[in-house]
Amino acid sequence: MIFFTKKCHRIFTTTGMAILASSIYLSDAKAQSLPPRESFLIAQTFGGIEGKVPLSEVPSPVIASVKLVTGAEPKEAQVEMQSDGSILYEIGGQNQQGFKFLVDVTPNGKVIEVDEEVERSSVPEIVIKAIKQWAPNAKIANTWRSTRLGEFVYEIVMDNGFLFEVYIDDKKVTKVTIQPES
Repeated sequence: MIFFTKKCHRIFTTTGMAILASSIYLSDAKAQSLPPRESFLIAQTFGGIEGKVPLSEVPSPVIASVKLVTGAEPKEAQVEMQSDGSILYEIGGQNQQGFKFLVDVTPNGKVIEVDEEVERSSVPEIVIKAIKQWAPNAKIANTWRSTRLGEFVYEIVMDNGFLFEVYIDDKKVTKVTIQPES
């Protein structure tokens, strides 16, 4: 029969913890480092950690992709570390028509999402009707068209502080999401 003493109990507990800790490893971790800087403003979001960066620190494939899809020079940049450890750049600016744009790009230049401010007259009427069902008295403050890996989404910012995302396919509304504007 084995009788545990305090010393024996500590040895078994410590050995068990060491075995458990050594058997755990992160097989799917994709860590990428951010460039070293003296000052770096970081904000925690639901998706990850983000902060503003100078355009000079953005990789050249990112800038080239943004120029290609927008036809304009980028003016500002943010970097976001996603919850899976990957890095995503959000590049903003203004196109030749004077509308704002935001482009989400991976460090190797793959475009994930393109948001472009558009005139209200270019938003399909079915999108406006869908919004009026949910917020009949609210007025439209801003209208954006978003392309997310080939899918069109209209982002409508209302004067009451809500953002409507309206997904359309073949001239019909497939989904509407409503969230507070951030």
